[in-house]
Amino acid sequence: MKTAVLSIILSLICFSNSLKAQQAIYDLSDLEIFPDDESSATVRVHCNSDLKTIEKNIIAGNKKRQAMGYSVQIFFGSGSQAQATAEKMVKNFKSDYEGQDANIIFEAPYFKVYAGNCRSRLEAMKLKKQIEDKYPGCFIVECKIGYPKI
Repeated sequence: MKTAVLSIILSLICFSNSLKAQQAIYDLSDLEIFPDDESSATVRVHCNSDLKTIEKNIIAGNKKRQAMGYSVQIFFGSGSQAQATAEKMVKNFKSDYEGQDANIIFEAPYFKVYAGNCRSRLEAMKLKKQIEDKYPGCFIVECKIGYPKI
C-alpha cells in the first residue's frame, strides 16, 4: 500500500515538470492568424433585435436616474411671468457657462432655476464663486441631480 502511494507521488512529480500552463497572448500578431500582407480584420456581430430593444430601454432608464447632490439656485419667482423668466435664465446660463447644466424646478406656485449638477458641496461652492458676480443672491441647495454624461 505504501509503495503504491509512493509510486503515485513520484510519478506525479516526474510528470509535473512536463506540464505547461496556457500562455496569455496580448498581441494579435502572436496569434499568426493574418496573412503576411494583411494586419487587420473585420468582425461582424449579429444579435437578436430584442437585445437592441433592451439596450435602448436601459439607456432611457439611466437618463431618468438621479442621485442626491448639490446645485446653485439662481432664480426663484412666482407670478404670470415667472416661467418665462426662468426659461430665459436657463437659456442665458447655458450660453454663458458651457458645460454646466441648468434646470427649471416647479414647486407650486414657485419656479426655481438650479444650476449645475455637483456631486459634492465643495464642487457647488466653486460653481457659486464662479457665477455669483452675474447672479447675485445665488445660493447652494441640496437636491437630486442627474448622473454625469459619459
